[in-house]
Amino acid sequence: MKVKIYASFILLFIVTWQLPAQIKSHEIGHLWETMCATGSIPEYAPLQDQMTYPGGDFRLQTYKNLAGLGLWIGVENWTDKFGTSHPSYVSQGGFENNEASDYTFPIISSGEAWNKKKVWERLPIVKVNGYQETRYLDTRNSSTKSATIPADEEIETKWATTVGVQVRMRSWALANQNHNSYIIREYTLTNDGNADGDENTIELPDQDLSGVYFGFQYYLIPGGDRGHEQIRQNDDWAAYYGNQPADTLRGLFYLFDGDADENHRPGDDAGDPDQFTGEFLSPQYPGFGVLHADFSHDDEADDRSQPGTVVIKPRKNFKSVTKGDGYNSLYAELSSGIQSRGTFGQADQAYDPTVQEPVGMLAFGPYDIPFGEDIRIVLYEVVGAISKNRAIQDGKAWKNGTLEFAGLTGDAAKNALLATGVDSLFAYAARAEYAWNLPNGLQDLPTPPPSPGLTIDSGPGKIELQWDSVADKPDKQTGELGDFSGYRIYRAVGSCLNVYEKIHEVTGDETTFTDRDVERGKHYYYYVTAFDDGSLNTTGIYPGQQLESSPYYNRNYDKGGVSPFVGARSDMDSIYVVPNPYHLQGLAFGGTMQDDYTDVPRPEDKLAFVGLPAHAKIYIFTMSGDLVTTLEHPNPENSNSIPESADESWYQISDSWMTIKSGVYVYYVEGWDLDHNPLGAASGKFVVIR
Repeated sequence: MKVKIYASFILLFIVTWQLPAQIKSHEIGHLWETMCATGSIPEYAPLQDQMTYPGGDFRLQTYKNLAGLGLWIGVENWTDKFGTSHPSYVSQGGFENNEASDYTFPIISSGEAWNKKKVWERLPIVKVNGYQETRYLDTRNSSTKSATIPADEEIETKWATTVGVQVRMRSWALANQNHNSYIIREYTLTNDGNADGDENTIELPDQDLSGVYFGFQYYLIPGGDRGHEQIRQNDDWAAYYGNQPADTLRGLFYLFDGDADENHRPGDDAGDPDQFTGEFLSPQYPGFGVLHADFSHDDEADDRSQPGTVVIKPRKNFKSVTKGDGYNSLYAELSSGIQSRGTFGQADQAYDPTVQEPVGMLAFGPYDIPFGEDIRIVLYEVVGAISKNRAIQDGKAWKNGTLEFAGLTGDAAKNALLATGVDSLFAYAARAEYAWNLPNGLQDLPTPPPSPGLTIDSGPGKIELQWDSVADKPDKQTGELGDFSGYRIYRAVGSCLNVYEKIHEVTGDETTFTDRDVERGKHYYYYVTAFDDGSLNTTGIYPGQQLESSPYYNRNYDKGGVSPFVGARSDMDSIYVVPNPYHLQGLAFGGTMQDDYTDVPRPEDKLAFVGLPAHAKIYIFTMSGDLVTTLEHPNPENSNSIPESADESWYQISDSWMTIKSGVYVYYVEGWDLDHNPLGAASGKFVVIR
């Protein structure tokens, strides 16, 4: 099992690094998203954000809520580039046909797909014990700095379609804490006649398109890679808000987790409580909404009668070329004029086949688009949920039978608590509308200070943090100086996926902090934010509110956290292994074995050799004398291997990358002092129980 995991992990990175130009990612706010070369999700993409919420897992992007998306473009009375006439035709750009390579073609620029990211401020450099952190998706090299973009981050993607409509999609993400749970997507859809990836050739010159529909299809699964994976049943409800007279939002399609049947999980499992810890694994309310749709190619005013079609139904009932459906039936799907309100209330249970696995499509049209003209449609992705801390702590209380909420207990309290996620969803959706409707749109939103570069170093009984000053950075919105206030330091213990807590606040431009509230053997993760005094915040939803930089831009995670250490010994008399015996079921770092197996190496597999001199070589043998592995101390390839410390960690992985089995093992240590003078040798045994 473990061998397969490691092999898959290595393959994952090999494939990922082959795709740097085809995907770009937003990882600045709580909502993370990856933009692909033709809009929809490639079948072969192993590592990407898919409406990941909350963000924070830079390695595996867990907490995904998006399973598929696509853009259908339907036309009437159309002739293709081969001269074949079609009474109706649909370019199905995903999601059932993945990246839809027969219908969509990335625009090629300088030999690469047109998928470009611009940022207001470059990702800060983060160093841990002298090693620079790296990210797998959102890297410094994957973006360029720009002072003209309207948000903190912008990704521009272009692709062509078989109908000769070029899609230019620009997405924007924000650090502002009131606006970091949504991402805006602006689509400019131009009838340029280009039906392949080469902009220099026009396959459909001078065509005028009629009866055009643009259908945006979303396949959402709350907690898709966590609760859904544990339950293994589609038990989600879908709803649409915005097509009724009293609705206050422009239009919003969203999903939330329901209750699985007794065969998949006995009892009330709404929110997908973890079977071991009770944590609510699927508290999210993911959705996508509407901000704008042109009246016509020559009238850019917002047509609030759009989308003309809102279809929400089980995935199996949607038409697709992959199912053998013809273009006429796909076009009928787009142009039906249905105004669905969702599946909630249409059946007694979310797993009823008549409502199970809902997919939503919002179709805009019909439009007539002369050659060279365009239509602009603006959407947004958004997620609301209770906080991660509440999902963990209140989930634990529910499992223990002590949860109380709104005067309720038990399952009723759980479900009432989870239902507050829709309140945050609607609040974030309203903020997206607020921002878009400002006189100058996103450019009028107040902005926090940038995130500082961060250096973290282990010390004897302490961890030292130092960061770059951003006090002299002008306000992005106004260009003025003078609103900078200070810095805040946040910390998580054990894993970068655990809950972070604020441990210190600095007023003024002090740029160092020493954390002495640390324990040897524990791993610590940090980030530092800069905040202002709110004096330049005049156009925000809360004027005068202090604004704080991104909680994700300068986190350490790649090197496994930092730990304080004890200084190296000058003898070989006190070398031993902890814990000894090691027992897997202790799960010393918490969590479940199912969850823990997603991390390589697993934190709870850690053994520590302590009492070491400044330099050592550790040999580990089986009782039959076979060499398992050799460890260097300090190890220059491991940022957690600290020079002049007395500790060296090992995660029970042999030289052949296999996790060792239960048994008794022998260690033999050769040691040298700081000047490489020999100190002799020591040996001992330790026990592993799995």
